[in-house]
Amino acid sequence: MEYKQSPRARSGFTLIELLIVISIISLLIAILLPALSAARESGLETKCRANLKAFGQGVMTYAQANDEFLCSGAFDPQVSNRRDGPVDRVGWVADQVNSKASFPATMLCPSNVAIYNQKLGTDGGTYTPNQAKELVRRGYNTNYTQSWYMGRTEYKPGGTGNLKSITGTFWALHTSFLRSVDSSRVPLLGDGRTDSGAFVLGQRCVKTMGDGPYGGAYGPQDYRDFGPAHGRAGWTSKGHDRIRANMLFADGHAGFFKDLDRDGEFALEDTGDQPRQKDLGSDVFDGVLTLGRRSMTAAAME
Repeated sequence: MEYKQSPRARSGFTLIELLIVISIISLLIAILLPALSAARESGLETKCRANLKAFGQGVMTYAQANDEFLCSGAFDPQVSNRRDGPVDRVGWVADQVNSKASFPATMLCPSNVAIYNQKLGTDGGTYTPNQAKELVRRGYNTNYTQSWYMGRTEYKPGGTGNLKSITGTFWALHTSFLRSVDSSRVPLLGDGRTDSGAFVLGQRCVKTMGDGPYGGAYGPQDYRDFGPAHGRAGWTSKGHDRIRANMLFADGHAGFFKDLDRDGEFALEDTGDQPRQKDLGSDVFDGVLTLGRRSMTAAAME
């Protein structure tokens, strides 16, 4: 009986087989990378909201020890312009650091392209670069923006100065001003807006505090100093492609909002009879705290 000799086993892959394997691997990578990127970004947003909630707990602790005031003012050293005081002594960041409630400088929003606060630089600040570096080292820095409500509360009839001064407003927010409004709609802190040309110590910086009422002392709240820091979409004029922002509210919860018109901020549209929030809608309160709603005119509380 004759037996045929078996052909020799192949010792490797052909070029075509290698190309097919490489193509499959490339396809799998292309499919998985967006999912991995989305999962990473989701984790960063969760960390950001956890930071804000921790600040909220610190705010409540401060209020309990300070006659129900939620903070000692804003992060603003320009005392010559009737502002608050040195950033290591006055303002919500100083409150948190000095009481050891939390440490904002090490609890930055991890997705914001900005890492410093505007008031540590020459744009409205009073510190030299070396002084700013030392303040950052000691923990007095943040890339979150404070709402005007938290730092200024409301226009003070008979007060002197503008709506960002401590003499023209009631200054730091007291819990008594929340009696007529749903505290879950009153923002305290949020992801800060960053402009492409704004720098501190060579890095991008955020706005410090919201502008407050628009069009008059009792106008709707202007939130344009809050800005998106999470997610990815088309590039904006602010020099980044972020689309979502987290905000801390007076009841302690943190929510997120989208920059729907992709302008890198949360501004009002003032083309009709009544200004409207282009991005935030009715979930964020924008009226007069003691009224619990918007005033009928920007010039008077009515």
